[in-house]
Amino acid sequence: MLRILIAFGLLCFTGICSVALADDAVDARLHIVIPAGPGGGLDATARAIGRALVSDQEVARVSYENRTGGGGGKAMAYFVESTDSLTDTLLVNSTPLLIRSLQGLFPHSYRDLTPIAGLIADPGIIAVRADSPYQSWAEVVAAMKQRPAKLFVGGGSVKGSLDHIILSLLVDKAGISPRSVRYLPYDGGGKAMLALLSGEVDIMVSGLGETLAQQKAGSIRLLGMTSEQANLSFPEVPTFRAQQVDVVFYNWRGLFAPSSTTPVQRAQWIAQLSNTVAGAQWQQQLTRYGWQPLYLPGDEFSRYLAQQEIMLKEVLTQLGLVR
Repeated sequence: MLRILIAFGLLCFTGICSVALADDAVDARLHIVIPAGPGGGLDATARAIGRALVSDQEVARVSYENRTGGGGGKAMAYFVESTDSLTDTLLVNSTPLLIRSLQGLFPHSYRDLTPIAGLIADPGIIAVRADSPYQSWAEVVAAMKQRPAKLFVGGGSVKGSLDHIILSLLVDKAGISPRSVRYLPYDGGGKAMLALLSGEVDIMVSGLGETLAQQKAGSIRLLGMTSEQANLSFPEVPTFRAQQVDVVFYNWRGLFAPSSTTPVQRAQWIAQLSNTVAGAQWQQQLTRYGWQPLYLPGDEFSRYLAQQEIMLKEVLTQLGLVR
């Protein structure tokens, strides 16, 4: 049986099984464990890659399991501690893996895994309800400066993690102390969205892919995204740079294998992924969620992770989010 473990919003699929059964895909089954609640970026990424793998006939069926706990820590601990028994399993992970390792919240890091490939880059966004009085990020900033204790910002991750960091970068550029902003963490983007729509929070920080469905439905309004350039598929969503706020930040998501993975197995998984990400179904998923492609196979992914770790450590130190 092919299994995929997704941690922090990253994708994980059992490369060994998918490779071993490549000539008999009709019998191949894949299970994706998602370490976050439904409706968030991890959930969307898992189902997107699952659809692409089935469409490309790499597997016949894919099942999904939303397993939460410890901000993704339980899934990570299981994957690392059970490495010898996970011959048919891959782990999906994202930027929070680096963040929580730097903060000492996890006893492990990406170095305890075998990086297989980076898949996507998802910019952060700031959203408000459609009936919100705030029409721009500048108006939100003005309100925060006038009454910071009365505005509540929701995010789909714990304090000091991805959504909180994006918010902190934006308010810091506006001359507001990140510690003065009232940030409420939720277990996944889906719950954070419900908090926004119900009026429990005034503002939401999340990923572009997690919010496009509600934005298209007219339930929310996106005030800006942290990409370098505007997304051609969604030109109505402005970048923060276009609003004179110099913040560019992406959440990567990628795949990891157990530390016991052999070079041959790693090469097989990379070859299979290369075929899948080049397919029409995966390209459709990128467009659907507004994700930017970030296919980094093998050692390219390892080098990227090392560079990201250095950058994030500097950011977290500046914001006082690392001891």
